[in-house]
Amino acid sequence: MKSNLTRVAKLLFLQILLIFGTCCISWAQGTGSVSGTVKSENSPIEFVNVYLTLSADSSQIISGEITDSLGNFVLKNLPLENYILNFQIIGFVKKQVPVSLSPTRSTVDIGLIQLETDVQTLGAVEVTAMRDMIQKTEEGFVVSASDNITQIGGTAADLLRNMPGVLVGSDGGITLRGKSPLTLINGRVSGITGIDRSAQLDRISASSIERIEIINNPSAKYDADAEGGVINIILKKNVDQGTNGAFAVGAGVGDRYRLNLSALLNHKTNKWNFGLAYDNWYTTRTRSVKGDRINYELPDDYYLTQRRFDERLIFYQNAKVTVDHEVNDKNTLSMEALWAFPGEDNKETLVNNSQTSEGDFSSRSQRYSNEIRRSRALDFSLRYSKRFDDPDRSLLFSLSNTFGNDKENTDISTQSLTEQNDPQGDLYLQRTHVYQKTNLFNLGGDYVHPLGGKGQIETGYKGIFRYLNADYERANQEDGEFVIDPLNTNVFEFREQIHAIYAQYSSWIGSKSDPQWKYTAGLRAEQVWNDGETQDQSTDFRNDYFNLFPSASLSYFTPKQNSVKFSYSRRINRPGLGQLSPFTDITDSLNQRSGNPNLQPELIHSLDLTYNYNISQVSLSLSTFYRIRNNAIFPFTILDENGVAFTQPLNFGKATTYGAELIASYNPFSFWNINFSFSAFEQLIEEGESTDELLVQQTSWYTKLINNFTLFPGSKLQVIANYTAPTAIPQGESVAVYFIDLGFQQNIWKGKGRLGLTVTDIFDTQEYGFITSDENFDFSRVFKLDTRAIMLTFGYTFGSSFREKLMENRFKND
Repeated sequence: MKSNLTRVAKLLFLQILLIFGTCCISWAQGTGSVSGTVKSENSPIEFVNVYLTLSADSSQIISGEITDSLGNFVLKNLPLENYILNFQIIGFVKKQVPVSLSPTRSTVDIGLIQLETDVQTLGAVEVTAMRDMIQKTEEGFVVSASDNITQIGGTAADLLRNMPGVLVGSDGGITLRGKSPLTLINGRVSGITGIDRSAQLDRISASSIERIEIINNPSAKYDADAEGGVINIILKKNVDQGTNGAFAVGAGVGDRYRLNLSALLNHKTNKWNFGLAYDNWYTTRTRSVKGDRINYELPDDYYLTQRRFDERLIFYQNAKVTVDHEVNDKNTLSMEALWAFPGEDNKETLVNNSQTSEGDFSSRSQRYSNEIRRSRALDFSLRYSKRFDDPDRSLLFSLSNTFGNDKENTDISTQSLTEQNDPQGDLYLQRTHVYQKTNLFNLGGDYVHPLGGKGQIETGYKGIFRYLNADYERANQEDGEFVIDPLNTNVFEFREQIHAIYAQYSSWIGSKSDPQWKYTAGLRAEQVWNDGETQDQSTDFRNDYFNLFPSASLSYFTPKQNSVKFSYSRRINRPGLGQLSPFTDITDSLNQRSGNPNLQPELIHSLDLTYNYNISQVSLSLSTFYRIRNNAIFPFTILDENGVAFTQPLNFGKATTYGAELIASYNPFSFWNINFSFSAFEQLIEEGESTDELLVQQTSWYTKLINNFTLFPGSKLQVIANYTAPTAIPQGESVAVYFIDLGFQQNIWKGKGRLGLTVTDIFDTQEYGFITSDENFDFSRVFKLDTRAIMLTFGYTFGSSFREKLMENRFKND
């Protein structure tokens, strides 16, 4: 273990040398900065062109920037001169403001700039401002959903597959830097993606998403249950006056057909904002599974070969209603209701072939299962926000409640076969069902208060209340009738309360808009009560624990818009409901899976050192990270004397991950933008905290390359390549994953419409799987989905100024 810490020290030392050397180059020159916020009728305006000239009628631009989604801008590294600050965007009257920079006043915050609507030009032409697909922030980075045109017509999970640092498995499981992140919808935990902490993001259409925010090492104001960071999915919400609307439709084919439809309608006045949205997604998918196992202790069933073929119909419908009311210029009330109706029909055919250690025929069977799943969920939220005369002071209260109902019925038939594939014996029939009722309630409040112009304190409360009732039943056919199996029939109930309070102080040296140093320190306290039991009392557990979660960060900003940031946080990973559930899945009778009610939460220490560098047409972010997890949770497989492999999650002693990550953006030409990400890391898994016995040590890496081209006006061409090397698990490793996606989009009808064409997994190489082994077996399993598909999409918008905001996803954060 000592050698591993030495490696980490060397890695951090080398990066510190690189950062220090580059920073020294940037200290030589004194410059100034200008910052502010642009709004119209108290709503922020994004993509305003903000630029400096030496006079009101000058055409020579000294420096320029585009406002972000909150209307903010910062112009840095400016010579000390007298300027005219210009604000210009289609649909608003141009505005000019004089500003002076001098040695005694090198940093200027002009505050709030209000733009007036230009009714003569509004809606006449389209906005053409462009920005990088990946935007860096102080906490991580943001990816615009509209800029990822290769996933038009897909789901949120499809979008995440092409995001830096994010890996999506064959089952939709998401990892960020190798661990599961906390997934939020509009900044909050939502039951629409499932009550479990592992969100089911294939229930959200990509067309309904504005942007996705990634926070690698979150501070104390975020839920502590975020060991892998935070993924915040921001849904679309229009803020333009008048009546606006849009719809989009997509159709395509892989091995089977795919369809999707979305529509939005919005009406906004000075005091009210009403919105309606609907989207659906229908797809038929195929999946093949190849499994090969050697059972060293079972000479009569030594070689097991499994071949499975699945046909899946996946569909969902979502409907959303939003109402915002500006009570006055200081108080706003918001309501949102979201209905979700996902479903899935899955037909699986599995052939098992067993041979002796001599290679002779032992047994063969064919197992067919028909799984039908129907779900529905209602998510309701209320939000109150209060603004003060001081724009840095704010108050927010929110509550939400999600009700879910999920029913899954499976019919299973098993037929023994001879070596010649002839039926042998009677057909064995089984039925299972899993009926779940869920409730997720969130209650919270956040307050931000400035302290003397050189700092601010943030504090708040968050309460999360979960409830699950799961009814499991298995029945076997005997003498022509189905008889319930009492050993595998039960009702599981789970209840959980999480109460958290936090306080966080942040301050800066220099100005708030253009600081030289910035530091943050926070502490989150969480009390957790949860309990679960089965109806027959075979499972009964209670947990009551209190934890403190400190966090801190320190940032340095150079005059050349470069920065260095060090951050630390302590996190927790509580087991998800699927990991705790005692129900055993027997769809594959020779490879059964179950949860583990005795799991304990992981406790994590996470450190990050990040350097952001900008020069000319190059922007890069280089990070090193180090994470220690105690009570690490991993799946573990044992083989019984009947040749059945049983897998369930277990707590291991310790898992350590350290490595480096690079995210870079480069514009070699005006028509070509490149985004590149690369991460390499070492994984160490140890057996127990009292020993240093190393179970697994493996180096892994992944990379993504995104090419964006503007071939001619109104067009976008995108090519995205992904590669993920094998990653470590206690008994082996995952298999490598690699694929290339392509997308093209063209504006038509003066920007009111768009045509899109996407091809996913062009070379049909994307597959998932694992290789595991111990003293009793070697086992490999590979999943291949019909990931190669072609999709044609069409979108149309109407309304005074809504057209680009729908297509480019320029919407207000909920």
